[in-house]
Amino acid sequence: MVHKKTITAASLVQDGHPMATQSVLADFAWKRDSTGSETQTLYFHLENGCVGFVQIAWVFLTLKATIETNATFFVPGHPCVFETHNGHNLKVAKDSLGYECKGLQMSWNKDHSRLSVKYTAGRERKASGVAASFEFVRKSDGYKIGDGKNYIGEGTAAHYFYPAGEITAQGEINGAKFESKGSAMFIHAHSANIMPYNVGAEWNMIFFVGHPESMPKDKRNAESASTYHVLQYETPESYGSVNCSNAGLTQENKLKAVLWDTKVEHHELTKDENGSGYDIPKNIIFTSTGKTVDGKKARVVFDARPTQRLHDIDVLHEMPFVVRRLVQALITKPFVFERYEETAKVRVEIEGEEPYVLEGVAFHELTLMK
Repeated sequence: MVHKKTITAASLVQDGHPMATQSVLADFAWKRDSTGSETQTLYFHLENGCVGFVQIAWVFLTLKATIETNATFFVPGHPCVFETHNGHNLKVAKDSLGYECKGLQMSWNKDHSRLSVKYTAGRERKASGVAASFEFVRKSDGYKIGDGKNYIGEGTAAHYFYPAGEITAQGEINGAKFESKGSAMFIHAHSANIMPYNVGAEWNMIFFVGHPESMPKDKRNAESASTYHVLQYETPESYGSVNCSNAGLTQENKLKAVLWDTKVEHHELTKDENGSGYDIPKNIIFTSTGKTVDGKKARVVFDARPTQRLHDIDVLHEMPFVVRRLVQALITKPFVFERYEETAKVRVEIEGEEPYVLEGVAFHELTLMK
């Protein structure tokens, strides 16, 4: 039964005003201002095949804030590495350009055109843990849908995006040193006055990187890549089961379209073999609509088959004891399912232009909290 309303950022945009606006530096500043959660996350695809993310997460559920570092590193042909660690204290500079906790440092320059990241959380715990450093050079303006905030009951959930940039990385994974470059995006997420598990009961996130089918393979590199990302969630039934979505399309490191309406369809459901109790889709269809930056209607369709399992995250298992007991009393089994798709194809339709297909790889993340 619905007892609280959800009002999306897109629905609040007045007629005649742009549905998406450029994000500003203040959108990426830490808030840490109330009950809720906050994350700063860098997602990447490297030319050596490595895909994943590094993240600082802040959660305030009871009388104490919890800081965590989370990271996924996957190199095709090798086991996926997922690490989550207690970050202890979060230190944030007054201008919010630099912030760090135990095992992870992130530092922006003044205009947010460059981000330096040093991840040592895994290596600090054990000799075989991951250590890596990244340099993210932002190549596109950031964006937000409306003012970025969805109003869920008496709380808010906001997302702000830097959708395109080049990244260089070096480090050691699975005992092998690497150095590579590739494509990346950055997301700041912030919820206030609402428990994190009340924001969304189901989340679908993808980060696709590819090139037009017609482009010769020897011309394909990070500079010529296109990306398509989706961050979509459905609020719990008690908040109306409302679809909230953000999506973007980039081309050659420039924002090409912002897509504020994404429908997600799950097909070919099969019981998870790893004990979560959930039915997991073998086929997910994403259909995103919006407009290009120059005002043309745009539609992107991704008929995905995320069949390669990377890691399944039992969220309760990873939580500190006090937080786990609180969450467990309110929801049953929060799980995150990370998958990889090596032969992904995305269809792009733009008003007045011939449709075309991008082929590449995709990182998938499905979160279920029911």
